Amino acid sequence: MPFQPAIDEQLVIDGISYQVCAHPAIPGRPFVQEGQNSRVVQLRTAGGFVALKVQTQLCEPSLIQHAQQLQSVSSIPGLQAARRMIITAANQPALVTTRPELDYAILMPWVYGPPWQELIHHRRPLSPSQSLALARALTNLLVEIEQRGLVHGDLQSAHVMLPGLIDPAAAAPVALVDLETMHGAGVLRLPMPAPTSPYQHPVPAQGLSADRFGGALLILELLGWCDDAVRAAAATDSFFTPADLLQPTERYHTLRDALARRWGLGPAQMLDRLWQSATPLNCPLLKEWQAVLPSPRMAAAEPQAPATISPSLTDPIAPLMNDAAALRTHGQLAQALTVYRSALDRLPADDPRASEVMQTIDTIERELAQTSATPTPQRDLHWSAPVAIGVVTIILLVVLAAIGLNRVATPSPTPVTANPAIVTAIPSPTLSPSPTPAPTRSPIPIQSFRVDRIFPIDLFTGATPLEFTVQGSGLSAVRTATLRAAGYDPVALDILAGRSDNELRLRISTLNIPLAGSAPFTLELNGTPVPGAAVTLRDYSSVRVVSGVRPDYRYTGRIEEDAQGAFTRIRVEPSPESAVTEPIRNGDEVDILSEQPAGWYRVRIRTSTDSGLIGSSGYVERWLIDNTGVPPPPTPTVPPEPPRLRFVKLNENEDTRCILIQIRGINTAGWIVSIDGLRLSGAFDSGGNARVCGLRPRQEVTFTVRDEQGAPVRGGVGVPTRGSDVMFAEWR
Repeated sequence: MPFQPAIDEQLVIDGISYQVCAHPAIPGRPFVQEGQNSRVVQLRTAGGFVALKVQTQLCEPSLIQHAQQLQSVSSIPGLQAARRMIITAANQPALVTTRPELDYAILMPWVYGPPWQELIHHRRPLSPSQSLALARALTNLLVEIEQRGLVHGDLQSAHVMLPGLIDPAAAAPVALVDLETMHGAGVLRLPMPAPTSPYQHPVPAQGLSADRFGGALLILELLGWCDDAVRAAAATDSFFTPADLLQPTERYHTLRDALARRWGLGPAQMLDRLWQSATPLNCPLLKEWQAVLPSPRMAAAEPQAPATISPSLTDPIAPLMNDAAALRTHGQLAQALTVYRSALDRLPADDPRASEVMQTIDTIERELAQTSATPTPQRDLHWSAPVAIGVVTIILLVVLAAIGLNRVATPSPTPVTANPAIVTAIPSPTLSPSPTPAPTRSPIPIQSFRVDRIFPIDLFTGATPLEFTVQGSGLSAVRTATLRAAGYDPVALDILAGRSDNELRLRISTLNIPLAGSAPFTLELNGTPVPGAAVTLRDYSSVRVVSGVRPDYRYTGRIEEDAQGAFTRIRVEPSPESAVTEPIRNGDEVDILSEQPAGWYRVRIRTSTDSGLIGSSGYVERWLIDNTGVPPPPTPTVPPEPPRLRFVKLNENEDTRCILIQIRGINTAGWIVSIDGLRLSGAFDSGGNARVCGLRPRQEVTFTVRDEQGAPVRGGVGVPTRGSDVMFAEWR
């Protein structure tokens, strides 16, 4: 039976009394948030608010160990939900006795702020500065997790909270919840079912790549949410649906165009890389997003809010906010909350009042939670309902009147589109101190080009030729092209034949830079950097997850074991006799630096449970990485069969009541032959012959040959024969 709390119900946990909070927007209902496999109840105590998560997906002791291990990351801003206690019958016997459904419930801090899923669902806008700030905060948090060798494991919009929207000074503008799926270095993986959401790559993830696809989608959603077209095109609780993933659907083009228009080619190219990823391993590392996210100056370039005008005539929001403030002043918090929410839904993204309204809503929700819901006397209902209806009616009339006046009096502003990828070189004219128009001059030569797309956007430096194509407009005017990155010498590019105004083909003929890993290089055309246009150069051909280091391959002599399990060692040279260096294990990720010589990889450790090993390089036999072409187990050596008697029948020339036995190849002195089941026997002479009589004519029997000790001789037990047979045996 699910946990059904009552408002103000008291729960005593570790000697502290907690009360169930009332829902701020639904009078008479407790504050319960429903999830797929759990429900989260808000509790209050003298020290503030906490969350009680009652889940049915996993109820076992491993939750306790997992919670203890999560304490190591609970100090990271945005992971405060990792501070948790697992309620069990062992540590809270009184509570679990009265409320058995709370066995293995999770007590943790309450994370303020709306979930990202709520903004998507209600199409609530963000300003460009909010979009960029939240995207950057989420990126930094995910990079911190990745660098600690951990993954969240189920990144999706419902698990991303946005405290920064209601408190600009919040220590963590973005926080993650639902941490039961978190695992990695030092944190065990709970036996949870594989997550399913529109944020999961179509190919199941392995190891530390589990967050790269979902994390990238969340970052891209946040960056694009300041665009009206993106919000209009979004699905219900996420921007993409599972059917959109890795497909060139209309949503993909809408998001890509919006990213390029607002933030330049950098984020748009990252979306391209994401859509070209065959597996999560091919997705960009989360730390790569830190280098790609645009400068805050680009967000500051958003259009200025129009000057304040008479709110009574053209601003439909001001009356709502005034009415909400009045309701709040008179103590009608629930009604004020409803009106504030209505105002928030109508506020444009760039209106500075949006943040103020969000903070006010959160404050009212806390005030309502602190106040116990008490039944209203019946007589109050006779006047409160008409008054509420009257207030709402007046508000609606004011809004409709304001909208009508606004349509008549306010001219539509001319949209201004800024394209950061356009580069124009115009000689600066001398400014005249006089306002008199300057005399007409001869036309000034203008060189203008625009870059829309680059493909491919990452190049393996070990492959030739190193070529890529630039698409845009005005590209026939390009005379020189260069790639530049901080800390590296410029890379000159050759312009290949066949260029046009819309396409430019470029080649790297010589590359003499000490590249280690991957680095984004900015494209420079005619000596001018193109904002956001970058090509990533990498010294590895692919990324692999080690899968062939298994204990059952010990027979190869390449597998060792310690307390952490099976491992193999990197070799200095591609030879089994070469010296060994660092260990690698199943689940480690490695960069493939070279596939020569045959049967070997030259690798560099990309991720490992031991962070000190990251960056180590050397040679490993391919089968240890790919788990294909594994050397077969050695054929077991069959010991030679010991010698024995091997009988054949020579003829039937003996008396029908007798059998004759002849043995060659071994000394039979002292041996006898006996008829099984009959008291008939005979001794072997020095020539290896023995004769036994007393059978019925042509009687079928079996005989056994025994040595001088009376023990049966190998090959001479139960040999079939019959009267008149002459049997011959050879010892071999």
